[in-house]
Amino acid sequence: MAQATAGQRIASRNPLEIVIDRTWRFFCSVRVAMAEIALLAVLVLIGTLRGSSVPDSIAVLLPFTRPVVDAWYAWDVFHSLPFMGLLTVISVAIAICTINRVPGIWASIAHPTIATTHGFLRNAERSGEITSPLSPAALATQSRAAIAKSGYRALADERQREIHLYADRFRYARLGTFPFHLALILILVGGIVSARWGFREMEFMLAEGSQRAVGYGTDLSVRLNDFSETYTEQGIAADYHSDFTLLRDGEPLESAIISPNHPFTHGDMTFYQSGFGQAVVMQITDVAGNVRFEDALPLGQFRSADNPEAPAAVIDVPTAGVSMTVIAPDENPRSQPELDQLNLRSGQMYLLLRPLGPSSPIAEPLAITLNQGTPVPAGDLSITFLRETRFSALQIARNPGISIFYAASFLLVAGLAVTFYFPHRRIRGIVSPTPGGGSKLVLAPMARRDWSGQQAFDRLLNNLETSLGAPIARIDRVTEPPAGAAGRQHVATSP
Repeated sequence: MAQATAGQRIASRNPLEIVIDRTWRFFCSVRVAMAEIALLAVLVLIGTLRGSSVPDSIAVLLPFTRPVVDAWYAWDVFHSLPFMGLLTVISVAIAICTINRVPGIWASIAHPTIATTHGFLRNAERSGEITSPLSPAALATQSRAAIAKSGYRALADERQREIHLYADRFRYARLGTFPFHLALILILVGGIVSARWGFREMEFMLAEGSQRAVGYGTDLSVRLNDFSETYTEQGIAADYHSDFTLLRDGEPLESAIISPNHPFTHGDMTFYQSGFGQAVVMQITDVAGNVRFEDALPLGQFRSADNPEAPAAVIDVPTAGVSMTVIAPDENPRSQPELDQLNLRSGQMYLLLRPLGPSSPIAEPLAITLNQGTPVPAGDLSITFLRETRFSALQIARNPGISIFYAASFLLVAGLAVTFYFPHRRIRGIVSPTPGGGSKLVLAPMARRDWSGQQAFDRLLNNLETSLGAPIARIDRVTEPPAGAAGRQHVATSP
């Protein structure tokens, strides 16, 4: 009969209600939450190791894993849809679980259960007992007034000639769990926003006097006004910094000087000084003398395939229709001199031009050795090595979720502070009649293994003694190991 009734109840529910109920249960499932957190940990580990040599070490040890390792390096985990989707699912789960707890928490704040049992009072680790010639109603009234003076809310409920008391303090502190969980949601939302719209450029090379667009859909560009460095007596760089200007659509926004550990922040974008090196300034003109290209190329991002000691630079120049590779002289000619086939001297650069596009002014690759300041013809173009200069290596990071993280940090700290510094203190008691017309009050805190809660209870008993003008017997119950051994009861009565 019960099964038939349950079946009818389920059959009477519409499909939408069933879908909502099952979705709600899915997001509230502890097992699902554990699986989500485990998967998130795995993705974070994969994304973190992507920037290290660990995957390559695995491929060296197990060569058959090379395709997997290459895909590992190519996959930007923290900007991928699976990562953002998982953060979204966890955010929704936290929100639903938090909403699920609202009715119970509010009920415990607004409509707490007042009645208790003698068994709870007998088994409490600490309790207080007072005997009075007053009637139960009078003792309950005076006790409630005294408890209220100590900052507690005191409630009473009469049951079977006994009056049950309930007192609590800082009840609204239980709401501190909500800003804490909201902070968790905001942290995940900030992660989604940063993953979707943020970026980090690890190698932004910029030569002195050059200007380069930041890219990534922004209308910003950076111009390096000056770069300077100082060296120790051993020839080691002691300090270096870049003086640059940030521009939007060609109009200067702000200038700054950055150095290692002293970045510059503009809005949600931060510029870091990460290194420096040598650069070469090249110029390309056409037969009419029009300058098709003039800029500095950072050396060192690439190396000559034939000589790893020779720094190189590679750039495509669509305005001139060529791809240009520049190789500088050997940095350490005494080391493996047989590899230095170009034999470049100071003031020389090796240039390899390749056609770029169908309208390129050259038909086939050209190899040229350039002397500084001397133009060299290359088809309909003229190439000049103007001078050597320096470049600054920057890292540019944009985190549009930073304001969300700030708000989450505030809510996280506020929620924890409310929860830990204003704990919800609860005390239960029963006023019972005694033979002779008197009454007895027994109080005990809901503070099992809570030292600070028991101390707060002791202070309340002291205030009750003062207000009621009667001694209160303190009872401590300590159960000693091994398990199952008889408890030891200590009774201390105030003078």
